[in-house]
Amino acid sequence: MSLSAERRRAHAEVLELLEKRHGIGHKGAGVSAWMEVRLDRALDALCADTGGVLDAAVELLRAEPGRLEEIAERLRVGETRFFRDVPQWDALRATLAARFAGRERVRALSVGCSTGEEGWSLAMVLEEALGRGAAYRVVGMDRSDAAIAAAREGRYAQSQIGQVPRELAERCLTRHGDTVQVAERFAERVSFVARDAMVGPPPGHYEIVLCKNLLIYFGNEAAERAVSLMLKSLAEGGFLMVAKSEVPRVKALGHTAEQLAPGIVVFRA
Repeated sequence: MSLSAERRRAHAEVLELLEKRHGIGHKGAGVSAWMEVRLDRALDALCADTGGVLDAAVELLRAEPGRLEEIAERLRVGETRFFRDVPQWDALRATLAARFAGRERVRALSVGCSTGEEGWSLAMVLEEALGRGAAYRVVGMDRSDAAIAAAREGRYAQSQIGQVPRELAERCLTRHGDTVQVAERFAERVSFVARDAMVGPPPGHYEIVLCKNLLIYFGNEAAERAVSLMLKSLAEGGFLMVAKSEVPRVKALGHTAEQLAPGIVVFRA
């Protein structure tokens, strides 16, 4: 990821704040690509409240500890993984076939897909639920060109697949030394695009929209815009799934919640 001098300085200042207040920092060490992506995403969201002024965004973090704490929590999560938050994925696997039986095509969208693990996970569960011959489509979107490039490659470290159900790993992933490659057949069903959540989803309607651990970067106005745009993109009977920690916030925005499975909440238009 290529950063301007201004961005590099802002990243350094935010990391210094995180180290002082939350024990998160990388003094004397390089910053990983996924951390750069997340810091940049957080700064962009803050810039929406400061008229696009990057220095003012950093000062906002100094003045509002709660916002800095949100970033710290997001960075503690670490890199994204396949099938992250297993109970949500178990609920999807258990309900997809019955919920969308008879559809001519099932379309799914991963918003803020980062390096693609969530999008490929969606493809795996859709193939399992609907069968290899069924018509389905998965789109992943993220504002980072670097993340999208990695997603399209479809190759990951073995450490990323620990939560993939064994039967799906055997059918959907090919091992190459200490890495795995997503099966070639998925390439015609899955695509990734560079697109900002504030612009909204790509044109079309989706039965499933996943947007997990992205709203943490948004103020209420921006979160409402992002959620509303995603809900408007839903096909009839479709739903939006956010991270479990984000469910109370989306409920607070007044959107209609539905229980997909015990303890698993999704949102409808």
